[in-house]
Amino acid sequence: LKTSPVLRRLRFHAAGPPPSGGARAETHLAVMPLQSGHVFASHIGHSGKTTLCFNMSCYYAKRHPQDSVLVMDLAEEGDLTKRLLGGVDKSRGSVDHIFGAIFRLLHDADRKTSGLMSWVWSPTLDIGQHATRVADHNPNVPGNLYLVSSGAWPRDEEPLSDDKRRAICDKIRDSLDRSETTWKLFCDTDGDRRPSPFTKLGYGLCQFAIVPLHLNKADCDRIETMFGLMNEMRKSGEISTQVLFVIWNMVKSQKDAPLDHSGATLPFTPSKVSLDILDACNRRVAELARDKEFAGLFARGGENASEEDFVRSSIAVMRQLADNVLKPAEELGLPFVEMVDQLDASGKSQMQFQSGPDGVKYQASRDVIQGVDNAVRFLSEKFEAMSVDGL
Repeated sequence: LKTSPVLRRLRFHAAGPPPSGGARAETHLAVMPLQSGHVFASHIGHSGKTTLCFNMSCYYAKRHPQDSVLVMDLAEEGDLTKRLLGGVDKSRGSVDHIFGAIFRLLHDADRKTSGLMSWVWSPTLDIGQHATRVADHNPNVPGNLYLVSSGAWPRDEEPLSDDKRRAICDKIRDSLDRSETTWKLFCDTDGDRRPSPFTKLGYGLCQFAIVPLHLNKADCDRIETMFGLMNEMRKSGEISTQVLFVIWNMVKSQKDAPLDHSGATLPFTPSKVSLDILDACNRRVAELARDKEFAGLFARGGENASEEDFVRSSIAVMRQLADNVLKPAEELGLPFVEMVDQLDASGKSQMQFQSGPDGVKYQASRDVIQGVDNAVRFLSEKFEAMSVDGL
């Protein structure tokens, strides 16, 4: 096996020193590193970070069974963990060691014999010892997706020094680099204008940030604070994370037909007022990306990039999703991509859901389910196109 030029560009680090006794063997050349890491981050909660991380990570895992997908839930309440484990009701019966895995390791930070901080001094780390194969608890999730969770656990974490956080992140990435499988990393974080220690850990692990926002000028105004803080951390060398793209989320759809607008293709047609707000918000973010003070913050853009080019490469729009698909997906831990596959396998024109024996009953037609799946599929394909392009 040989590493493709694209994957070589996507490496975080070299796979490590050659084995003792001479040059690196061909089997070590074939070891595939961490392809790339993406953190879902925003300055507020309920912007869609968890829903997008859940569905995009499952979509990637389902469509790339040869790779291993690592999801790190760095949010305090562990909503992504609960969803991955089959929903709130089912996750209540899950084994305790799944919840708070990162927190308990960090809590042991001063002990060099065990815990997350021991990775700094340990010569090796097997990430598999700390990750849970999610399909063992929820068969709706692809078998190649693994979880490390800090959620659903009481937290009173102390800030890590920059040096300690870098050492931890380097150790985790090095473990993935040395693995004999290809890894893709997704991190979910809390909505915090000033990043918490766990959010900073996500920044430290990931090259790129995906930023979901509500489509309104107030949210657009507040995001400048978050971007300003990210920019300061980049300039100080604390992080190197770049904004891959901004997702204007939960946009009302006027009709399902795609629309070419301002140089970009939208997978649906928003209302006229939504398009006006979209143009105003995109203009403001594009101006920020061209500002010399923010040079390098956005993976695409810069002072010479036109607004149209920036919008085409760095902005995505996500429609408001139907509740009779979104809610059962959350409550049952059923990603959209699996929902569609189950519907196709059944040959039926609709699906019925019930979240638990006494839970809410839902019913959704094929068209509605496919409409929701298409929305996430559009984002995932944009995301993968950027990955193949070296981002």
